[in-house]
Amino acid sequence: MTPLKEMSQIIVTLESCVVLAGFAAIVGTLQPKKTRRITKGRIVSLAMIIYISLVNALLAAFTLILANFGISDQTLWSASSFAMSLATAFSITYLWIKKRLRTVSKISKIIYFALFGGAGCMVIINLLNAFGLGFNREYGPYFLSFVFNLFIVGYAFTRLLMRPLWAVVIENEQQHARKSQAGTRWPYQNR
Repeated sequence: MTPLKEMSQIIVTLESCVVLAGFAAIVGTLQPKKTRRITKGRIVSLAMIIYISLVNALLAAFTLILANFGISDQTLWSASSFAMSLATAFSITYLWIKKRLRTVSKISKIIYFALFGGAGCMVIINLLNAFGLGFNREYGPYFLSFVFNLFIVGYAFTRLLMRPLWAVVIENEQQHARKSQAGTRWPYQNR
């Protein structure tokens, strides 16, 4: 029988994924229109958050459903790892097709390739776990994939949330610099 600790972690993962997808949808639709230049990067970030979060929630639900049928732990983690590897491989393929790296900075390219490489490692680790190669069809590799995916979602969520705010700050600083050069005072400047 699967320990309660592992199922509790799966439930928390499921809840976290649903919450992150919901917050991303709210932030994506309610950001101030003034700061909202819709770019392919923002759409891909939003898609990553929502798709990865919801797929991970479905994977967690899949594991919880299987656990209720009284199958052995090894079969449970093998099936769950196999499903995780398929879902991650699909996500990698989808995002690789949608990416547009010609217009992003060098550091962004490095980050994207590192994330794709990490996701590829998660596919391999879960396949090895599913077939009992190097792992004993255990919980750890499967849970590691959830942690990695939540890291990616957190990174994308941070970019989605903070980039428009930084754009406003930069715009305000540029306006302040232009007004200072014109000899006018910045309206928020202490008098």
